[in-house]
Amino acid sequence: MAEARAGRDEDAGRGAMWLGGVFVGCMAAQLLSYALWSRQGGTHIVWFPGAVLLGALLATPPRRWPWLVTSAFAGLLVVCVGLFRLPLGDTMAVLGAALAPTPAAAWALRHVHGDTPLLQDIGKLLVRGAIAVVALPIGSALLIGLVAPHTAFTGSVLGDGTNLALAHALGYVLYLPAWTSLRSPDASVRHAGRVPPVFVAVMACAIALLGVVWYTVGARPGLLPLLCLAPAPILVAACLRAQMAGSSAAMFVIVVMAAQLSVGGRGPFVAASLQDTTLAVQLWTLGATLCAIAISALVEQRQAGQRALDNARNDMRELAGRLIATQEQERARLARDLHDDINQRLAAASIDLSALRRRVPAALAGEVGHVQAQVMALAEDLRLMSHQLHPGWLSHAGLQEALQALCTSTGRSGPPRIDLSVPPDAATLPGEVALCVYRIAQEGLRNALDHAGASQVTIAVAIGADHAALHIADDGRGFDPERLPVHASGIGLISMNERARLLGGRFDLRSAPGKGVQLCVHLPLASP
Repeated sequence: MAEARAGRDEDAGRGAMWLGGVFVGCMAAQLLSYALWSRQGGTHIVWFPGAVLLGALLATPPRRWPWLVTSAFAGLLVVCVGLFRLPLGDTMAVLGAALAPTPAAAWALRHVHGDTPLLQDIGKLLVRGAIAVVALPIGSALLIGLVAPHTAFTGSVLGDGTNLALAHALGYVLYLPAWTSLRSPDASVRHAGRVPPVFVAVMACAIALLGVVWYTVGARPGLLPLLCLAPAPILVAACLRAQMAGSSAAMFVIVVMAAQLSVGGRGPFVAASLQDTTLAVQLWTLGATLCAIAISALVEQRQAGQRALDNARNDMRELAGRLIATQEQERARLARDLHDDINQRLAAASIDLSALRRRVPAALAGEVGHVQAQVMALAEDLRLMSHQLHPGWLSHAGLQEALQALCTSTGRSGPPRIDLSVPPDAATLPGEVALCVYRIAQEGLRNALDHAGASQVTIAVAIGADHAALHIADDGRGFDPERLPVHASGIGLISMNERARLLGGRFDLRSAPGKGVQLCVHLPLASP
């Protein structure tokens, strides 16, 4: 009961927060829109309150929508009636017409289904863009056009239908992508970390330089195409570093700058009349913003693919670590079984054979002795195998003795000659580092003995202040690593590489035909 009450209280608190946010947000959006409108002689550049309301509707459950619409309506009335002293009835009629299609558009946007996250699906973005940037602004402009003749507002206040539709469309296209990007858990901007202040400063300088260029040479008709494309590097940089949120912020600053320059008769968008100038700014802004959104969507797709690849690599590395750990546990179990069970049984069989040899006739004693010798040799081979599976020398005597035992237990009387160099302080290596060095040396030595045809193999361990290194070199036949097929690289090389990477180390292999093979492994002594 208490948990249910706490849940209701939390939901009520969240609802109150949304209501207050929409109320204040719509007030601020109306003031910002008015600041641009007041310099345009009655024509609108952009209208943001509808976009603020639509973003809130998309982020909240439908049961809160009536309250959010009411809160947005109240915030707009406070600004328009309380601050600007507009007539209450006419203002309510126009604002009601402007906001009326927003819940229907929100419902349509929420029903654009798909398994792919929005920012990574071009199809879903196109559908949502058609709803929010085309259908919704046209619907609002038509309703305002039906209501406006019955109010005291003239064309100098509201502008024509095209101007209103474009102003609403710019509000949605500048605000909604940034809002969606900041709220989406799959957005790259949420994984990229904070935008460096240096980048923000560079962008501010670039936009200021753009303003200087537009101010000084904006009136030259021959430079018009180049001047219209001049913001492209800024927007691309914003898309690459801060995705849709960054491109929307940069685009908004550029739009404000373009509007102010155009009102003063400067810049590439100046036309015969102020209305035509505003239309040019709006159309250019709409086209440039849609291109920036398309680039941001492509960046989102690329970075989402990179994150998926990185996650897959991390999963594979974790799986490899678990497999190697399981392999070590299984090796230890097999080594114990060989040493404690089978080897002891062979020892008992050897004792029985020795007793039998004393009781059989002399003619058979030699054959029994031969069988006993074979049993003892088998026991010795099993002992060596158990040590290879689980090096008891490593845990009891240290790395130097374990590697020495590994080099002397090859079972070969001829070449190659094996030279081993291990510093005395190898005994201080952490257990997982020592085991990694031993296993890589074991695999590298096996490869040199079985495949290299070498006359000499060198194994050297070096220990620095913060890392340990293992070098294995032979003078065998070598091979071309670039032409080695993937399936021919074998489990051995993959295992050595994964063992080094699991400890945050680096595995390098160098070889060439007739030049032997050199393996080098660097392992950090601190935790990766």
